[in-house]
Amino acid sequence: MSQQAAAPPPVAAPSPAPTQARPAVLAPTGQGARPAYPNAVVTPTKPRVTAWVKGKASGTPGRMRMLGAVAAIAAVLFGVVGAWNMWSSAQALGRAGATTDQVVRVQSIYADILRADADATNAFLVGGLEDSAQRADYEAALKRAAETIATAAAAQPADGAALAALNAALQDYAGLVERARAENRQGMPIGNTYMTSASAGLRAAAVPPLEALLQANAERSRGELSMAGSSWPTLVTGAVAVLVLALVGLWLARRTHRYLNIGVTAATVAVLVGLIAGMVIFGGIAADARKVSTNQLAGTLALTSARTAAFDARANESLGLIRRGQASANETAWAKNDATVTTNLSALGGVTWFGGTGSASALSQAWTAYQKAHVEVRGLDNAGTWDAAVAKATGATETPRASFAAFEKASASAVDGFQAALVKDVDGPATRASTTAVVLLLVGLAAAVLATRGIAKRVEEYR
Repeated sequence: MSQQAAAPPPVAAPSPAPTQARPAVLAPTGQGARPAYPNAVVTPTKPRVTAWVKGKASGTPGRMRMLGAVAAIAAVLFGVVGAWNMWSSAQALGRAGATTDQVVRVQSIYADILRADADATNAFLVGGLEDSAQRADYEAALKRAAETIATAAAAQPADGAALAALNAALQDYAGLVERARAENRQGMPIGNTYMTSASAGLRAAAVPPLEALLQANAERSRGELSMAGSSWPTLVTGAVAVLVLALVGLWLARRTHRYLNIGVTAATVAVLVGLIAGMVIFGGIAADARKVSTNQLAGTLALTSARTAAFDARANESLGLIRRGQASANETAWAKNDATVTTNLSALGGVTWFGGTGSASALSQAWTAYQKAHVEVRGLDNAGTWDAAVAKATGATETPRASFAAFEKASASAVDGFQAALVKDVDGPATRASTTAVVLLLVGLAAAVLATRGIAKRVEEYR
C-alpha cells in the first residue's frame, strides 16, 4: 500500500511592520477617493534651480561668475543710459529747431499783418488813385499771413486756439478795410472812421495773442536748447561702470596672481574711451546749443521784432495823417516802435552776424534814413501843409517810402540768413548725437561680452 507524504504544517503569516501613513493619491473623478498606487512613497523633490545656483556661486569660481555678472550689468547699464541720454539730446535739439521755426512763423504773421496795415493806411491817403504795387503788396501780405496761420496751427496744435482767433480778427480787419476803401473812393469822410477802426481793432485783437505766442515759443526753444547739453546720466553711469570693472580686475589679479585679464581690461578701456568720447561730444553739443541760443536764435528774434515794430511805425505814420491834426497818439506809438527797432538793431551788434552780405550797422543806417524821412513828414503836417505831407509820405520815389523799402528788404534778407544758420547749427549736433547714441550702446554691449569672456577663462582654470 502506498504511503502519501504528510502535508507540512501551516506557517503563520508574519504580522506587518508598522509603516508611516502614505499620502493617498486620489483616483480620477468618478472612481472614488482611493490610492491609485497604494504602495508608492511620495517624497518631496529638491529645489534643483536653487541647488544649481548655489553650486555655481560657491567657491572662488562662483565668486568669479558673480563678479562677471556684476561687471556685465554695469557695462550694459552704461551703454543703455548713454544711448538714451544722447538720443534725448538729439530729440531736444529737434524740438528746439521746431519751436524756433514756430517763433519765426509767428513773427512772420505779426510782421505781415502790420505790413498789410502799413500798405492799407498809406494807400488810403491817396484816395481813389491807389498805387497798384502797394495794393498788390497789401494783398500778398494778407495772403501770406493767412497761409502762415494755417501752417503754424498744424505745426504746433497747442497754439491752435489763439491762431484761430487771430485768423478771425484778420478777416474782420480785411472787411473793414474794404469798406473804408469804398467810402474813400467816393470821397466820404466816414471812410476815415472805418480805416482807423480797422487798424485799432487789428491791434487790439491780434497783438496780445501774437505777443503771448512769441513769448511761449521762445521760452520753449530756449528750454529745449538748455536740455540738449545735459550729460550727467552718462557721466554717472560711465564712472560707476569704470569703477566696477577696475575693482573686478583688481580682485582677479589678487586672487589669480595674474595682473592682467585681457577681457576685463579691454572692457574697462572700452567703457573709459566711450565715456570720454561721450563727454567730449556732449560738451560740443552744449557749446553749439549755447551758440544757437545766444546768436542765431537771439539774432532771429531781434530782427523779426525790429521788422514788426518798423511796420507798425510806418502804419502809425499814415494813421497820423489820416486823422488830420490829431496825430499825437499815433506819433507816440511811432516813437515807441522806433525805440523798439533801435534797441533790437543795437542788440544785433552783440551777436555773430549770419545775415549774409549786409551787417547790423547797415541795417541801422537804413533805419536812420527812414527816421529822418519821418521827421520831414511830421514837419510838413505840423506846419499846416497836409497835402505836401501826404505827397511826401506816399510818393514812390520820396524818401519815406524809398528808405523804408530799403530797410524792409535788407532786414528780410538778414532774417533768412539767421534762420538758415539756425537750422544748420541745430541739425548738425542732432545728427551727431543720434550717431553717438548708437555707438555708446554698442560699446556697452561689447564691454559686457569682453568682461564675461575674460572671467570665463579664469573660471575654466579651476576645473
